[in-house]
This record gives sequence, C-alpha cells and structure tokens, in this order.
Amino acid sequence: MVDLLFLSAKIQPIENNTESEIIVGLTVLNDILSKSNQNRNLIDYPFHCIPMDSRYLKIKYGNDYNTYITWLIINNVIWHDHYFDGRTTHYYLQTNETYVQKINSLLKINDDKIEDVLYTYCLRDNIQISLESADTKGINAIQKNRIYDKWYKIKVPITRTNKKFLTKDYEADSVTINNAPKHIKKMGSHYRMNLGIKYEEAIAHAEKRYLNELEDATTEEEQTKSFKRYSSRISSINNIQNGRNNKTLRFKRNPTNKRLDTNLTNMASDLRPFIVGYENMSYLDLSNSQPVLFNILLRQYRENATELVLNELDRYLEATTSGQWYEELIRVFDITKYGNPETALVNARDTAKKTWMLLAYSKNTDLKGLKERFAEEYPFVSSVMKSIKKERYEQFAISLQIIESEIFIDKICRILVDEGIIPYTLHDGLLVPSEFEKRTFDVMSEVLSNEIGVIPQIKIEGYKSEKLEPIRFAEQTLIMQSEAGDDELQKLINLFDGLVIKDLSISDIVRITNGRHLNKIDANYFSAQYKKLNRGDVDLKEFIISLETNMKS
Repeated sequence: MVDLLFLSAKIQPIENNTESEIIVGLTVLNDILSKSNQNRNLIDYPFHCIPMDSRYLKIKYGNDYNTYITWLIINNVIWHDHYFDGRTTHYYLQTNETYVQKINSLLKINDDKIEDVLYTYCLRDNIQISLESADTKGINAIQKNRIYDKWYKIKVPITRTNKKFLTKDYEADSVTINNAPKHIKKMGSHYRMNLGIKYEEAIAHAEKRYLNELEDATTEEEQTKSFKRYSSRISSINNIQNGRNNKTLRFKRNPTNKRLDTNLTNMASDLRPFIVGYENMSYLDLSNSQPVLFNILLRQYRENATELVLNELDRYLEATTSGQWYEELIRVFDITKYGNPETALVNARDTAKKTWMLLAYSKNTDLKGLKERFAEEYPFVSSVMKSIKKERYEQFAISLQIIESEIFIDKICRILVDEGIIPYTLHDGLLVPSEFEKRTFDVMSEVLSNEIGVIPQIKIEGYKSEKLEPIRFAEQTLIMQSEAGDDELQKLINLFDGLVIKDLSISDIVRITNGRHLNKIDANYFSAQYKKLNRGDVDLKEFIISLETNMKS
C-alpha cells in the first residue's frame, strides 16, 4: 500500500496541493490500520476498515479533505462504500493482491524501480523510511509465495501545516485528560508517562504467530484474515513504542458508550505479556461481563413481578454471575462438541459466545429461529432485550457498555485512584500492580455487588504475584475417603501442582484434566461444585474428589 501511494504521487500527483499527498495518504492508511479493530462487529471481516464521516475528515484535514480522499480512491490506495441513512461511509484497505497487481502495472509505465521512487519522495518530503520483514526461515518456497511479511517503519517530521492532522488525535486526548474528573486525569497522565512495550519481543511474537496461522490456514480467506491480524499487531506495537514522543498513544472517553478507548483496549490480548512491567501486574476481569451487567437493567422488573418471572430472573442471575452463562447457552442450544475431546469445551464455549453476540447485538427481525429457541428458555429476558432494541438495535449493546463504563471507570477506578492505585483499564477488566491485587478484587466485588445484588465471578488471569502461595498438596492431604482410586487421584491433583486456584477458569480445569469431567459427569453438578470452589466453600482437593466420586457413580 505504501509502494502504491508513492508511485501514484509520482505518476499522477495532486496539482496545487497545500500538503503532500504522500503525508496525508500515510496518515489515512495509519488511521485505518490502527483503528480498524475498534469495531468488534468487523473483527472477523478480512479487510481493515474504519468509518469516517465528512465532518471528521474536514476537521482533521481541512477544507481540501475531499481532494486527498478522492485521489486515494482513484489511485486504488483505499476504497469506500457509500453513505446511507444511519451508517457512516467506511474506508477500506485493498487486498494485498490488488496492491501488488497495481504496483507492477505502474512500474512498467516508466520502467521505474520502487526503491528509486521511495528515495526521491522521501527526500522531497523529508521522510525517513526503513523496510522491515518477518523471519521466514524454515518456510518453504511455496509457502513464502503467500506470505506478505514486509512492512515499512516511517518517520514523518511534524511541520506547521501537517501538525493539525498528524497530532490531532493526541492533542484532542490531551484536552480530554485535562478537563476530566480528577481520577481520570491521574489515570491519563499515568498512562502516558508509563505505558511501554518490549518492542523486539513483541514484534518477534507477532511474526511467529502470523507464520503459524498461515501454516494452519486452509483457505484464501483464512490467509487474508491472518495478515489482517498480523498487520494489526504490528500497528499496535509501533503505536505504543515511543508513543508519547510519536503522539500515537490514545486515551479517549468515547462520547457514545462512555468507555475509555486506549491502545490497550484495541490491542490483541496475546500482546499484553509484552507490556513493560507486566510480570509484576495482575489482571482482574469480570467474567461474562455483558450478560452479567444486563442483570442491572433487569432488576427494575423484579418489583411486582410474578413468581414465574422472578424464577426466570433468578436463573439468569445465577447462570451469569457464576461465570456459567456460556455453558448455559451450550445447554440451551444443544451446541455439539466436535473434534478433539481435549478442546471440546473450548470450541463449544466459543460457539456459545458467538451465539450470545448474535442474540444480543442483531436486529429483532434477524435470526428468528435462534431467538425463538432462546425465548423458550428465557421468555421474559428475551422480551426485555427485544424492547430495548425495538427502535435501534445497537442500543442494547450501547446501554450495557454505558453501565460497564459507569461501574468500572466512574466508580471502581475512582475508589482505586483515591487510594493511590492507578490502573490500566481494558473496559471490563483492570490491570494493576500485583501488590494491589487483593484490594482491587475487594473494590470490584463490593461495587459490583451493590449494583447487581450478588458478587459475580471475577477472574484473575495469568499474572501470578510472588506473594500468592502456590497450591501444593502434601501426602497427608490424600487421607480423605473417596471412591476415586488413590493413584488416579494423586495423578489428577499433581496436574494442578504450582497453580494458583483463583487463576483457573473452568476452561483451564477442563484443559488440564483433558476434558474428562465435562464429558463424564452432569454439567449442572460440575457448575455447582465449581461455584463452591470459587467461593472458597471447598478447596481444590475436595473439588476434585467430588468430581471423581460423581463420575464413578
């Protein structure tokens, strides 16, 4: 895309332009790359795209914005759909194949070499550019033909004329931070001063993951999506690296859903371990967050409700706050588990998550069969969802996101910051220094309990504090009577040796035990025992023995 941009500027430049078409073009391309993951509805879409309406473009690029955007479209650097009522125009990157085809065609016109064109126009616009690529050692020649692994690292000097669009987002965020409530102002300042990434390690991870995904890809669409994920990771990493100096750090309160949108919220979760200081942090996350927060809207219907409705609301409350909502959807829709038994639950759970997305975030008139089945199990809950989406189907998601931001940003974060604990926020989760893990958990539990009526499941994932004692079982812990054989039980317990119990989700437990329990015992029994484990009513030894006993009986 960069090569095509430079070639187009050479062959068909904009006449009498006030700013370099290359610099404007690079900014547009970077915006599409870095912001395309903000819309979760487009996460599985194979191409990078973002909505940009004319008001935004005019503010950012000035009155001549249409000249630049039209030039980019005519030269196939980007493409766009058309505005229609209720939807902003979206701008897209082309496929890599389209870029390659167009570049080869343009190079033949004047028998150009792309290196010479880049050098000439980098010199003209004082741009510094370097070509980077993934390490493809061990990849055979056939595979290399479908690997798009090269990307440019480009440094554009800020001038009086281009400053308005190169630094616009960063400066707008500065205004937001300075005018925000005291605790958000502190969070914004802390974020800009401290956020960093282990650059080389993160880049190596992104490249390795990309090559692995290409190895597993069986269709062209899967290959295209792999490249999209790879380029998104590269963009995320580079926006954090020296982000303060480069004006690429984002910290903005979304005016629609009130969320805090940052580089972290738009970054692939597998890149989090490369955040500087990550090894000394804990991540606390509300399980089944959107289904759980829906309980807050449902509470208003409890007064004067029939016993039948109250029972349904109680069932929904129990399933969501225990962290079992997706397991409940597996039951409701009889989601079949295919493939390897060791990954059966994970696959079914992923399907259940997508099913919830379809139920909650689609138009009432769509997917009638799916929604009718859900209504058979949860008729009142279904009717409330429909009523919220009646005028505008997006309102259901927006309403839950507003509730989420009010709870996490305006309540939980306010308390933490007042106590000197400055978190990084990831919408329904918080990343804090490990020493403040327990206090953060307590604050989250208290606030969520006040809002929902019960304490929902809060996961602490992957970031083990040195102060947390690992769970280890001595010989004497096996004295308890059980129908499970001693040798078998010992082997099973040993699988958990060294792990911190509250770090484990059901998926973790099933993965560690090769999926044996969910395939052989009653799902409701498993859920009930797991909830006891999370509450601390039973320890891991008692939990495993109860499952083994139930399984044998």
